[in-house]
Amino acid sequence: MKAKIKRVIEKGKTFLVTTHIDPDGDAIGSAFAFALALESLGKETTVYLKDKVPYRYEFLPGPDRVVHTLPDGEYDAVFILDCGSLFRVGDGHERMAAPGRLVINIDHHDTNDHFGRINLVDSGASSTGEIIYRVLKSLSVKTDPDIAVNLYTAVFTDTGSLRYDNTSLAAFKLCEEMVKAGVEPARVAKMVYENHPKERFLLLGEVLCTLSTYDEWIAVARVTSDMFERTGTNREFADGFVEVIKEIRGVEVAVLIREINKHLHKISMRAKGTVDVAAICNAFGGGGHKNAAGCRIEGTMSETEEKLLQALRLKEAE
Repeated sequence: MKAKIKRVIEKGKTFLVTTHIDPDGDAIGSAFAFALALESLGKETTVYLKDKVPYRYEFLPGPDRVVHTLPDGEYDAVFILDCGSLFRVGDGHERMAAPGRLVINIDHHDTNDHFGRINLVDSGASSTGEIIYRVLKSLSVKTDPDIAVNLYTAVFTDTGSLRYDNTSLAAFKLCEEMVKAGVEPARVAKMVYENHPKERFLLLGEVLCTLSTYDEWIAVARVTSDMFERTGTNREFADGFVEVIKEIRGVEVAVLIREINKHLHKISMRAKGTVDVAAICNAFGGGGHKNAAGCRIEGTMSETEEKLLQALRLKEAE
């Protein structure tokens, strides 16, 4: 697959690069690193993000063209990174996969449905950033400091600061190479984890007041639109809250239910035991990894919570 992608890039001139809605560090870092690499090869590259870059990743150097409205026009290929399913790109995903358009899917999620004409999917990789690094090596792209900090951030964040089960020897070696290329690990950690507006903590206080535990191994917290309004925040301020809940002693699965509207909720799930939360989220139309996954569920807040509890208990009983 890397050889096919290399041929497409060598022959092409214009490319569109995109990733999923609500982008995380792996999504932003991978997209920016790949676009910068394409630009270094003399290619015209546009990055489309449905949502704006989250504040914690605004320090990352980006490519020349980042747009939030899907541009018209033809491209030699569309690269969709870190997306398990095409619809996760958000608005315009149907146009991206129009007949005759070359869609290249690069991802590391277990639940990827291979929606591209070319699919470079490696569920054994720590992150999409790790796969992008391999592609850039095959293209003989020089890893300059801007590319390096993006790749480092992709791996660093998707491995939970090199703490999660997906932290492999390859992940450590990639981080070593990026440090040699000019990355300052302390600066990345500070910008990602120690640079939050105070409003985030006001929101966290409200969210923790909703915390409930079930069967001694499930923890659930809720985020409502009213909380955002009271604290002057928005959905990106809740990013990472599920990780806080997961830290509770004895909890094997942490669930954060965020209200999109009164009858639709975004679910973030984290596990540190044997329960496969990706399988649960996949049943609701989402996906991810065994220990980190997400989905959307229709219903009231209480109905959504009950559906998740039933699914978790059934999975635990298997």
